[in-house]
Amino acid sequence: MTDKLQNELRLEYKKKSSKGVERDINQDRILLRSWADKSGLLAVMVDGMGGKRGGEVAAKITTDTFRELQKQPLPQEPKARYEMLLEAFHSANKAIRQRTSDDFGLLEMGATIVAAIMTPTECLHLYAGDCRLYHFSQDQPTYVTTDQTWAQRLVRIGEITAEQARSHPMRSKVTSCLGGGSNAKLSVNPEWEDDGSSVFRQLHPGDVLLLCSDGLHGEVRDSELEELVKNYRTSPDQLTKACVNAAKKNGSKDDISIIAIVVEENNP
Repeated sequence: MTDKLQNELRLEYKKKSSKGVERDINQDRILLRSWADKSGLLAVMVDGMGGKRGGEVAAKITTDTFRELQKQPLPQEPKARYEMLLEAFHSANKAIRQRTSDDFGLLEMGATIVAAIMTPTECLHLYAGDCRLYHFSQDQPTYVTTDQTWAQRLVRIGEITAEQARSHPMRSKVTSCLGGGSNAKLSVNPEWEDDGSSVFRQLHPGDVLLLCSDGLHGEVRDSELEELVKNYRTSPDQLTKACVNAAKKNGSKDDISIIAIVVEENNP
């Protein structure tokens, strides 16, 4: 996209997080801040795992690691921008594992994550686990990341349906995460393709992006989210509140966290 078009658009955004009804502390963490020169917006959604102490520690290590990205300029070249974001995943994974080696009480701690770097015209995104990114566009079908869980693997090979996966015993058992103990592994999606189209989403006026933990999407169906976006697409503040309220109304006991980002045209 041209610089001129980017200057004609802006991002409006809001975050919201609510502690689960059966939780002593909120193990979700959100990082949402622009580079100092306003070259881009960094949005990171993290869901800690491994008991109330471990999950909280892993989530904090992750957001602290990603915060370091903004100590350097945002690369202009797409592949370099992708590699910078990818490296933060591996750095956070290494930092969590290092901490577990220093404290055996945190041995199984880990985190699932979705992270994005956005300008008004494009969104670079990567994830590990079952935190999701949704891209609602008026011009194309809704895009949603694919959970890295055992239940989703069963869906992929045709053993169960997507509807059955919602209540499957393995729906929250992730196949990829940061940290997570000796048997866990990190696989970051999407992988880079020749033109970068797998990791970059082109944005247009009226588009809405949601980043959320499974405390939200585990209780609010995609069709219900689509309706909420339709009703509140011009107000990220109202949209985040409505989504959290919907998850609570549907019985979510987990921590519920969401980032809503709306692409808007600058008024002349």
